[in-house]
Amino acid sequence: MKLKSLLIGSAAVMAASATSAKAADAIVMAEPEPMEYVRICDVYGTGFFYIPGTETCMKIGGYYRFQLNFSSTALTWFARFAPSFDVRNETEWGTLRGFAEVEFDYGWYTAGSTTSFGTTRAAAGYAQNVNLNHAFIEIITASGTLRMGKGDSPYARFLGYGSGNVFGGVYGFANSAEISYTFNGSNGFSAIIALLQDGDTDYVPDIEGGINFAQGWGSVGAIVGYDESAGQWGAKGVLRFNAPNGSFSGGLHVIYSSGAAAHRYSVGDPGGAAGNVAPWSILAHVKGQFTATVAGTLSAQWFSNTGGFDLVGGLDIRPIDGLRIRPEVRYMTTSGGWAGALRFDRAIP
Repeated sequence: MKLKSLLIGSAAVMAASATSAKAADAIVMAEPEPMEYVRICDVYGTGFFYIPGTETCMKIGGYYRFQLNFSSTALTWFARFAPSFDVRNETEWGTLRGFAEVEFDYGWYTAGSTTSFGTTRAAAGYAQNVNLNHAFIEIITASGTLRMGKGDSPYARFLGYGSGNVFGGVYGFANSAEISYTFNGSNGFSAIIALLQDGDTDYVPDIEGGINFAQGWGSVGAIVGYDESAGQWGAKGVLRFNAPNGSFSGGLHVIYSSGAAAHRYSVGDPGGAAGNVAPWSILAHVKGQFTATVAGTLSAQWFSNTGGFDLVGGLDIRPIDGLRIRPEVRYMTTSGGWAGALRFDRAIP
């Protein structure tokens, strides 16, 4: 009986020990981390969201493009994917912004044209290309914006981009690195001063400066630029107007460029000989809204050196949300040549 009791007691102790060991070795499952959803950031407008774990907001935008280019002798095809990234947050200096846009292109390139990697194409043909179109940092305050980086020059963007058509006119467009400051007044007045990357490596940059006054009816402004390496300059005055109900808009650009050779600010008749320079040019354009989804555009640009005109007419069609279709036809009186384009853009919200 004592032996039986001893065996039973020993078994009980062993069972208890085994149970304790299993309890000690058991894996304790941690509570799952709460899911962190992407938060909407509406401080800077639609499309921004908070980068998880930060107070920094980002917007992914850009567009997809497909375009047919045609003339009396050729038809070429073109496609582009252009994503953009807009990052902003508040600091003691103001809003700190970073913006970048990259263009991935496919299209027809002529022999001798330069690739995105600095090589020269030996023969004409379809090829791909990559271009860093914009990459800049801005510090934005209520009174102005300091910009440092690469993008369209103030001479191109500050008063608006030409006629706004696919064939937007010749108005001194350039894309380069810059350091600029834009002052924004409370009454619609703004001014800009900029130092720009020159075509060489010396210490003297190109310089641009302009003023603009904008109200609900439109805007009026002027800008001047100096090309240091060429020793030449250009200037333009721009008037834009809008109908109160938004059914009509237009613009007038008076453009001057010094010198007889091409430089950053020179303009030339696209129907004239290669490299021609017009001291004076006038660009006029109008846009009428026919329906909620269809508008018509007309533009004409005159060049003093040839007396020729560059004439463009087209439609701006937005049949569904996010899709824009623009057929255009162009005629150049100097050469008697014509061209056209059919462009499809799909915006990335």
